[in-house]
Amino acid sequence: MNQITLNAAVRTEQGSKAAGRLRRAGKIPGVIKRMSGESTLIELDTHAYEMTMRGHHGDQILVCIDLDGTKVSALLRELQHDVISGQVIHADFGEVDMGHAVRVEIAINLVGIPDGVKNANGVLEQELRAIHVDCLPTDIVESFDIDVSALKVGDKLLASQLNLGDKYHVTTHKDTVVAAVVAADEEIEVAAPAPAAEPEVIGAKKDAAAPAAAADAKK
Repeated sequence: MNQITLNAAVRTEQGSKAAGRLRRAGKIPGVIKRMSGESTLIELDTHAYEMTMRGHHGDQILVCIDLDGTKVSALLRELQHDVISGQVIHADFGEVDMGHAVRVEIAINLVGIPDGVKNANGVLEQELRAIHVDCLPTDIVESFDIDVSALKVGDKLLASQLNLGDKYHVTTHKDTVVAAVVAADEEIEVAAPAPAAEPEVIGAKKDAAAPAAAADAKK
């Protein structure tokens, strides 16, 4: 994928009050977790960030952070959003070595109409929305398109059956079900709820064995 360039500046202040001041000034506080184990506090212009990232989706996106003239290759690991406005209020990045594989989670898009849906009134169920793979940073994509048109009723597509190419090593368990086609009238067994305990009636006669057991205990 093409690397996205983000301009950032080093920030020296930290804490919730400092972060609040940055946001009011139109900035996004962030952090780059370095391969050395250290962290670099940064700030990004909110408007420039939103314009640059428009149209890009995915849990982990490769970016080049221009940090006051120093270029840092990193993965966008996590974004925090304001619960009301939805605006980004914090960004976490992880520095990467472009020559070494990284483990990432990439979304799965199912494409095609399964044979079992088209010809046997089946229903397609997607069990897995994203898959973990090891790959070079330059090979990270925002999603994989998985063709399910050959699936018949009763068929399951497992993680081990995904053909993603030589660039990707799937690390999700091989027996994990990605998608399945089931009969439309297949019954789903639902456990019957446990009967509710009957409320005790005030003044009702107690079990006669209880007083007798108490009396025996005193003997």
